[in-house]
Amino acid sequence: MAIESPEIRTIRNVALLAHGGGGKTTLAEAILFNGQAIDRRGEVGMGTAVMSTEAEEMERGITITPHIGYCTWRGHWLNLVDTPGYVDFLESTRGAMQVVGGAVMIISGQLGVKPENVRLWGMAEEARIPVIGFINKMDLPRSDFIRVLGDIEQNLRVTALPLTIPIGSGESFSGIIDLIPMTAWSARNGQFVQIDFPEEVREDAQHYRTQLIEKVVEADDQLLERYLESGEEPEEATIHALLRQAVHERRLFLLFCGSGLANIGVRALSNGIIYYLPNPVERADIKSLVGEDPLHEGRQIARSPSVQDPFSAVVFKTTIDPFAGKLSIFRIFSGAIEVDQPVYNSDRRVKERGGRLYRLQGKEMRAVNRLQAGEMGAIAKLEATRSGDTLCSPEHPIHYQRVRYIEPIMTYAVEADPQQEDRVVLGLGKLAEEDPTLQFFRDAESHEMILAGMGQTHLRVTLDRLKRKFAVVATLKAPRVPYRETIGKAVRVQGRLKKQSGGRGQFGDCWLEVEPLPRGGGYQFADLIVGGAIPRQYIPSVEKGLQEEMLRGILGGYPVVDLKVSLVDGSYHPVDSSDNAFRAAGGIALRKAMEEGGATLLEPIMGMEITVPDDVLGDVIGDLNSRRGRITGVTPRVNNQIVLAETPMAEVLDYGNILNAITSGRGLYTMRVIGYQEVPSHISRLVLQKKSEK
Repeated sequence: MAIESPEIRTIRNVALLAHGGGGKTTLAEAILFNGQAIDRRGEVGMGTAVMSTEAEEMERGITITPHIGYCTWRGHWLNLVDTPGYVDFLESTRGAMQVVGGAVMIISGQLGVKPENVRLWGMAEEARIPVIGFINKMDLPRSDFIRVLGDIEQNLRVTALPLTIPIGSGESFSGIIDLIPMTAWSARNGQFVQIDFPEEVREDAQHYRTQLIEKVVEADDQLLERYLESGEEPEEATIHALLRQAVHERRLFLLFCGSGLANIGVRALSNGIIYYLPNPVERADIKSLVGEDPLHEGRQIARSPSVQDPFSAVVFKTTIDPFAGKLSIFRIFSGAIEVDQPVYNSDRRVKERGGRLYRLQGKEMRAVNRLQAGEMGAIAKLEATRSGDTLCSPEHPIHYQRVRYIEPIMTYAVEADPQQEDRVVLGLGKLAEEDPTLQFFRDAESHEMILAGMGQTHLRVTLDRLKRKFAVVATLKAPRVPYRETIGKAVRVQGRLKKQSGGRGQFGDCWLEVEPLPRGGGYQFADLIVGGAIPRQYIPSVEKGLQEEMLRGILGGYPVVDLKVSLVDGSYHPVDSSDNAFRAAGGIALRKAMEEGGATLLEPIMGMEITVPDDVLGDVIGDLNSRRGRITGVTPRVNNQIVLAETPMAEVLDYGNILNAITSGRGLYTMRVIGYQEVPSHISRLVLQKKSEK
């Protein structure tokens, strides 16, 4: 049965953020269960969690892509986006940040703030997302509420303000204290009920409540004055309003605590979501709905989060099934959409036929006739649409700024049975449509299929999905290094072809002056023929012959670069000369030039930017030095160091795994080809030897 759309001010679109293993999906199950959206809570480890939809997620017990669930809570509509927390899939969370109004950062009471939390916090800051926090797993051994509070302030550089505190920890954890009303709550017979206030935590509770009230009254001079003079505290409604404002301005990080698995403290968190995180109207006040007019470059358009404005939405996830087709999951910013209503994709500049509409409850799709501003949903079979695209009314086009993902940090070549190669290309192309952090292409030089992603696990999961969805098997291997060849010194050489075997012969004769150019100089050709030594119609043939020879070099068959060729002299035969003869003569001349001028091997150099924690900076620099790297700069950033380096590509083909090992998964890097340099002679011999053995 279709569910009516909620009133926009009751909606909370919320991303759940956590490091891998932080208990995020389990917490989502508890929120949905408490909101009576699901009958029973599933288990991540058993593959029964409603938010685990991919077979690879169930197998590994991690979230790979964002998933949506919804429920009602105290008259409000909660759309929950369960985002990836494992480091290889973290970047895809960036797309979800574009469409939510706020977020809950889940931090393990056992492990404290992990590097993934820090990265997610940075993403939220970039997207200007208000965030509240939940210290989870307080029922596990070695959980320490006070230690985690300090960890948060030190690593996230934010003022943390608890609104609930635990009663006990580890095996003794039994409930929470809600500091604003000063009430105690615990689980009894499967129910979460209010209990008598435990005297053993009264002193701690009073300390944290005093801290809370002081932070609240700081924001209002009159409240502060009354509090200092008479100890008068604000009313609860005023406390909530001032805390809400502080969260929206990102001045305070409000913290709740409990256990998602035991369903303790989860109701207080749900209350916090509706009290403190913005609805779509308030979110538009924080970050205006401003886009560009796709028909008039530079012209901006504003939308309001209302049903009256024209329809506009952003697709933040795509799923493609070989049998069911494509599903585009989106958040509506303005207006409304109905079943089979045509939409305009302003990124692709195409009008798409409308399809069926759905609300998503994890893996379950519930058909609806209409979705409107503030809601999240899915539309079927938009063929041209991809993740990040803007959908809008064909009569009122608008384009919202796309999310910028960091470039893939790990690249591998893909091998498959030649008979299945077409299916591999099709399947990986579809998976790259689903995953904006994945890149798939065929290298123009090596003709290898190249798959680039955020880490080895990311790429292996992709191949697992390829096998499951498209019934084709592929493997990974290190891609070939695109070496180049060049000439060592200037030479003058003759290229001469003379063949006579009865009838018309073949004759072409040319003299070339060949000299090296600076690195990155490319290729230059100069025609210096005078007096008709070579007829004009044969000169392009000479150049074509030497260019063909440049493509295959003489050392290892690598392309030749950075040289200038001048055609200075030659001769011809009025009968036997031809285009093919002079083409062959040009190739002969270049081979001679490379032999006499001392051909050398060049290797690509990568410009690298590596972000590492302070405590492993020395290890990272030492490792780069051992890889023939050159450090060009080190810049401090909050709790991290940014290392700039230039390193041969051959030394960093597997750098993602190396950096993960050195930094325990806390490092990030980007790299790009910035030029070529000569390969040291001892390494050149090894490269050419391996090449000849293949």
